[in-house]
Amino acid sequence: MPYKHGRPVIDLSLPFRIASFLGFYLAAPIAYLFNVMRFSAGYKYRFKLLILRKAITVSNHCTFLDPVNVGAAVFPRRIYQTLLESTVEFPVLGTFTRIMGGVPIPRGKSGYHKIIEICGQAFKHHRYLHFYPEGECYLYSQQIRKFHSGAFRISAELDIPIVPLVTVFSNGLYKPRSLLGRAVPVEKVIVLDPVYPAQFVRRDENGEISSKSIKEFAEAVRQKMQAEIDSRKGSDVFYRGRMERIKGLNDDTTAPRPGAQ
Repeated sequence: MPYKHGRPVIDLSLPFRIASFLGFYLAAPIAYLFNVMRFSAGYKYRFKLLILRKAITVSNHCTFLDPVNVGAAVFPRRIYQTLLESTVEFPVLGTFTRIMGGVPIPRGKSGYHKIIEICGQAFKHHRYLHFYPEGECYLYSQQIRKFHSGAFRISAELDIPIVPLVTVFSNGLYKPRSLLGRAVPVEKVIVLDPVYPAQFVRRDENGEISSKSIKEFAEAVRQKMQAEIDSRKGSDVFYRGRMERIKGLNDDTTAPRPGAQ
């Protein structure tokens, strides 16, 4: 059923869950194979995710196929992935995106509250909820931009860990864009250790979570991820700048970016 603004951000009805199960396990292996063929994609330390009962995951956003990477990191389990509300409102493609685990961030500043409201039920069906806290895709970048704090506030509100996934690029065997060189980088996704909100989150005199501590939480995770890229000498040779938005699909400038707040 097509998504419309105001509807539940995650459809937990039995018919939709059956459609999601069938659609995911038919389409996901094909997508994963394509990603391996294009980027020679590999993964390290996936077990750090698989042993957790539930978690919020975050990653740097540097290819159009990042959702495929994220899904492969937890496969054969499934994961919810946040995206712009306008994307899931798009005919046909929007419904397919939701079947594959897409969760719209509703327009307006209260969008993340609507996600919190349903997370208790949602985590009974999928263990993980993913955010791209940079809010934009920077093609083949190895410099992580400042994070929006929405994912980290949800982590604090629900008291569940953040697990960073870091995409690291390398050049391959030959000089990039040479006769034998690659046109796109070799890609490896590293699963880092969980980061728990209790390490950072503080409350004010009214018992409310301090916004400053949430920003410190987000920045600490960002720095941890950047340090992983730097230690592995991630290559910026293929960097192409910010990925252009597609008119009518993901160009909604009125909505908060995934991971915002």
